[in-house]
Formats: sequence, C-alpha cells, structure tokens
Amino acid sequence: MIFPMAKYFFKLHKTAILTLLVLIIAVAWGEIFTRILLPQNVDAQMNIFETDELIGFIYKPHAMTYEKGREYNALYKINSIGLRDREYGHKKDGDFRILLLGDSFAVSHGIELEDSLSRQLEKAIQEIADKESISVRIQVINAACGGYSTFNYWKAYHRWAPLLNPDLVLVVFSPDDYDASNAYMKYVIVDGMTLDAFAPGQKHSSHNVSRIKKLRKWLSWNSEFYILLRNYLYYNDFAGNLMIWLDSRGKIQNSQLEPFIFPESIGIINAWRESFTYLQYLDNDIRQDGLELIIMTVPLKLEIDDKYRKQILASNKIPDSQFDVERPLNQIKKFCEMNAISLLDPRDELQKKHKEKPCYFIYDGHWVTEGIRTASESAARQLSQLQILPFLPSNSKR
Repeated sequence: MIFPMAKYFFKLHKTAILTLLVLIIAVAWGEIFTRILLPQNVDAQMNIFETDELIGFIYKPHAMTYEKGREYNALYKINSIGLRDREYGHKKDGDFRILLLGDSFAVSHGIELEDSLSRQLEKAIQEIADKESISVRIQVINAACGGYSTFNYWKAYHRWAPLLNPDLVLVVFSPDDYDASNAYMKYVIVDGMTLDAFAPGQKHSSHNVSRIKKLRKWLSWNSEFYILLRNYLYYNDFAGNLMIWLDSRGKIQNSQLEPFIFPESIGIINAWRESFTYLQYLDNDIRQDGLELIIMTVPLKLEIDDKYRKQILASNKIPDSQFDVERPLNQIKKFCEMNAISLLDPRDELQKKHKEKPCYFIYDGHWVTEGIRTASESAARQLSQLQILPFLPSNSKR
C-alpha cells in the first residue's frame, strides 16, 4: 500500500513541477514579446507618501510620479515641504494667501497641476482683483491630500499654517467627508505606498503587511508584461463597463450612498457628529489665530447627473423614496449656520455646465478640468459677493 501511494504523490509532484515550469516559460515569453513588440511604460519608482506624526501621512518632499487611470495620466510633483504645489518662500507685501485643505477633490485627482483647483481658483480670484484694479497677488496653496478626512484637515492646518502664514483657510468638503474614522491612525508606508493603518494602542507587526500588495508594486515597477495586462483591464471598454457595474453593486458605491439614505442609521449619525467635531476644532483654532474658515461644498457626480444617479440607485435597488439628494448638503449648511461659517456652493453652475459639457470623469466621478474651472469661477464670485475678500473696496466688516 505504501508503494502505490508514494508513486501517486511522485506523479502529482511531477505534474505540479511541470505546470510551474510551463507557467514560468509563458510569463518569460510574454515579458520578452512585450518588450520587443509592445513596449510599455512601467510605473515610476518614486516615493509619493511618507508618515507624518501630526497628520498621519503627507506627500514625500521632492517626490514625483504619475497618477494613471483609464481617463488620465497626471504628473504629481511634490514641492520641498510635502505639498502638491509650487515652491513658496517668505510671504511678501501684497501677497494674499489662501490655505486650501481637502481630499482628492481638492488636490485635483487625475488633473495636471496647472489645471488643478488651487491654480484655477487662484486665477479666478486674481481676475476679480485685477478688474477692480487692486494691487494684490493671490496665492492659493494646495495643502490637500487624497484620503484625508476632517481630522486630517484640522491637523494639516497646524502643520502648514505656521510655515505658510495664510490670510484665509478654505476647506473643500464633500458628502464623503462624513467618514473621519481614520482619526489618529498610524500608517505603514513602504516605498511610498500605504500598506497598513492601525489605531493607537493596536499591536502591529510587519508580518501583517500584504505580500500581494508588495508583489503588485514590484511588478508595476519591473514588468512590462504586467503593465500590458493591467492596462488592458483598465482601458478595455468591456472590462471598464464591467468594473462600473461591479462597483455600483458593491461596498464602494454603497458607502458613498449612505449619507443620502433616510431614515439615517445610528452609524451615519455618529459619523457626521465625529466629522463635524473635528471641523469645529479646526474652526476654533483658526479663529484663535485671527483668521477665518470658509467651506466650499463639493457635489458628487450623483448629485449633478440625474441619469447617473438613477443608474446607481437602480443597481443598488434603492427606491427614490429612501433617497434625499440634498441631505448631506443640508447637514453641512446646518453646521455652517450654527458656527457662523461662510459656505460656498457651486452646484447650480455645475449642473448647468454639466448639461453642456461633462464636469466629471466617467469612471471614478472626480472633477475633470471643466468641472474644476466651473467650481472655481463660482467660488470666486461667491467670495466677492459675500464680501469675504478684505482687499476689495466693497468689503465691509461682518
């Protein structure tokens, strides 16, 4: 009995070895074929994030990489202090600085820096000042970072304000900002990639870091064959539509829909309360420094595009009777009114423009250049109308 079993396992082992050899040869052939006939650009081996004791994580100073997706290939070039922005020296006479805080919408995901929210808003405000013949240099400093929450906005103010000496603080706030569950998190960042996050007091071991993530990162740096396969999945129309369909039925879209659904769950109520608590901390600290906080709302694509919203609701089997498209906005308005914070809302202009020309990416729902330009021009007009900009002659003390 022992001999037949040994023979069986030897045969099984031999089959496994042959399968592995065939797989290695196929991958090697695919790599050679790709490099000769279909050369691909591998990802840049540049660190983009690093841990920060105060905020949690920031962009690594002097890092550079490209943010690649189905619809964009945008350069991220980080300045000497860790911001996706140009260099800033000492503040000069005539400079008016606005510190921009926010997440991926504010940092302008998938968009080149010259077309980003900071540059477009800076341009729109400068045009108003120039029209009034006011001698002032507007500087909108981009201190935003993808993945930040209101907790990070609060901490980012304390990180950057002493260095940059702003005159005004603008928080770009979206319905996604109801989630501040990353408060006080510690991050494990290897080669610029965030591999793990854990709360204070939690035990952490490097063994918990995903080996799969490390392998994918290594392949993206070294294998043109891997890049070819990845790009096919990213850019193939069938694969892309399939991903949209899967996303619309999964946790990603459900999480985004949660703040719009009523009756509200206890979890959402508590999440809003926590998020607004950190925003209130930020407002209090800004006031103590003699500055003013302004909030600019960011309507999600489902708030602007009726067709898209109907598709998302249908795929998640959510009836219209349980969905209130203005619920998050009303929450933000209520908070601003209670704390005497000025609110900028570009949604009317975005709705009009989006009917003429898309303001959002098709796949991930962030603003495209047209959306950023429309929101920036709207925000600049509202800042002027609200008499918030102190260098305008029409300004009066509030």
